Amino acid sequence: MNKLLRTVRAVLWSFIGLGGRRSEAEKRTDQVGFLPLVLVAFVIVLLLVVGLVALARYAAGS
Repeated sequence: MNKLLRTVRAVLWSFIGLGGRRSEAEKRTDQVGFLPLVLVAFVIVLLLVVGLVALARYAAGS
């Protein structure tokens, strides 16, 4: 669970700058493998897109 949270923090830092200083972010990305970073980033982007589509449908009233 701790490794998953570290991966999410690293991905969020790369997306929107959350999670501390750049040197800390580089340490986090070094601790986590490449594949988990890509998978977590994909899931976060997918959730963001689905959320935006749902919000647009709700706002349009359909």
